[in-house]
Amino acid sequence: MPVRNFPKFKNGPHGISTLTVALFITISLSLQAQEQARRLFDSWDRNGDGVLVITELPIAQRSSFSGTDRNNDGKVTLAEHINGAKRAASPRNAGSTGNTTQFTINQTWHQQPNGFKREVFVFQPKETNQKPPVVIFFHGNGGIASGALGRFRYLGNVLLVAPQGYERSWNIHGERSEAPDVEFVRQLLKELPRRFPNADYTNVTLIGSSNGAGLLYRLMIEMDEKPFKRVIMLVASMVTQQYHENSFWKPSRHTRTYDVKVEPTTDPDFIYFHGTNDKVVPYYGGLRGRFPHLSAQETIFRWAQAYGYQGKQLKDSDSLTIAQGIQKYDYLDGRLLHYKLQGAGHGPGKYGPFVNRIIREAIFD
Repeated sequence: MPVRNFPKFKNGPHGISTLTVALFITISLSLQAQEQARRLFDSWDRNGDGVLVITELPIAQRSSFSGTDRNNDGKVTLAEHINGAKRAASPRNAGSTGNTTQFTINQTWHQQPNGFKREVFVFQPKETNQKPPVVIFFHGNGGIASGALGRFRYLGNVLLVAPQGYERSWNIHGERSEAPDVEFVRQLLKELPRRFPNADYTNVTLIGSSNGAGLLYRLMIEMDEKPFKRVIMLVASMVTQQYHENSFWKPSRHTRTYDVKVEPTTDPDFIYFHGTNDKVVPYYGGLRGRFPHLSAQETIFRWAQAYGYQGKQLKDSDSLTIAQGIQKYDYLDGRLLHYKLQGAGHGPGKYGPFVNRIIREAIFD
């Protein structure tokens, strides 16, 4: 519950000012969040030594370890963990000013037969003379959408949208969520112009991280009309259910079975980042748990073919070195780009500033 500006602080019937009540609510919420973070820390601290190492974290949370480990000693203390939770949950760790709001989209499916209000968080920048581009971020498995409002505020003047996945995940294949996410995104793309008409809907960017990138592949395969200009994939190749037998596939009813062959429509520009030392989604392909993935190189190549590329798959040596540790693979004169990040794990790691710059340049090209 955000605390807004109070122009006057009149005492209430019991002599308590509006400001005092507002501060009490804020402090109470903060203490509640800290207690939740403390319980989560204790559940991960398997040996009870009072610190976390990366192997104690769930796989889906390991990409945030380096950002939480503020002194880079390879361990996360309780204080670091709580401070990290505060940064993730607060939209105020941003560089631009504006208003944060949220709304819901109601859906019904077999896990929620009585309906479920799906949350969407939005940061609307302060009024400018120019309509802001739209950026929609889809978190990874276990993610909290509201945290993205801070993560991407470096972009500045954009309408930043962060939908929350059901069960904190997106329904690709084998997740706890079996929500109708493709239809959810269709509804979201129709709802945004009604609620925020002053944004530039000719410049919509979808960004997906890990499990969220898996959802973007579903959208690219399954949506005939694509009212977005570009997709940016972070650390996730396609699962083999989405591409096999030299074809793209979608599920007819349930994501346990991808049984409908698809020739996807192609329009959006395509940018894909992936680290070679990713232990969650292997860069060179193979199993994520029990779910097989294509390699990063084959993923971008198959999409290049869908876009009309007639040549062979680029070799690993066919790259352009952008900087130390960063190789760029270019199909169709920049319409499809893949950046190979040498040594990076399930996240950009030290290449974060580079990835941020490429994303910003793509949006404001």
